[in-house]
Amino acid sequence: MLFSDVPCVWLRKDHPALHETWNLDTFLRYPHISICWEQSDTWALDNVLQELGRERTIAMSLPEFEQSLFMAAQPDNLLLATAPRYCQYYNQLHQLPLVALPLPFDESQQKKLEVPFTLLWHKRNSHNPKIVWLRETIKNLYASMA
Repeated sequence: MLFSDVPCVWLRKDHPALHETWNLDTFLRYPHISICWEQSDTWALDNVLQELGRERTIAMSLPEFEQSLFMAAQPDNLLLATAPRYCQYYNQLHQLPLVALPLPFDESQQKKLEVPFTLLWHKRNSHNPKIVWLRETIKNLYASMA
């Protein structure tokens, strides 16, 4: 595994949720942008919510995390986007007026949402300088964004 990432919630810097206590009720009070995973609007986040007997309101479905950040940044909307922390780079690059908050779940629920990023190679290449360089470069790039 190169690294893992846990999604966070992205919302406009002037979103009314920022003036409320950040908890599950606040998270669910606002409409959500969902990412289509394998032709489905639901994913592990919705499974965790279902275990809690809760459900989010999906107002929009998009195919890419970056698109969800762009839409969440639009003025005068209340949309929340849930996307990986590595999207911070996209947010900074495009100077979107967004802030990221942690998902309002306990540690065991957060663990269910952790996404491992892996790179596969044949074992005979484990010490290949090019593969070693690539692994370390990816790890270092992510470490600087996290």
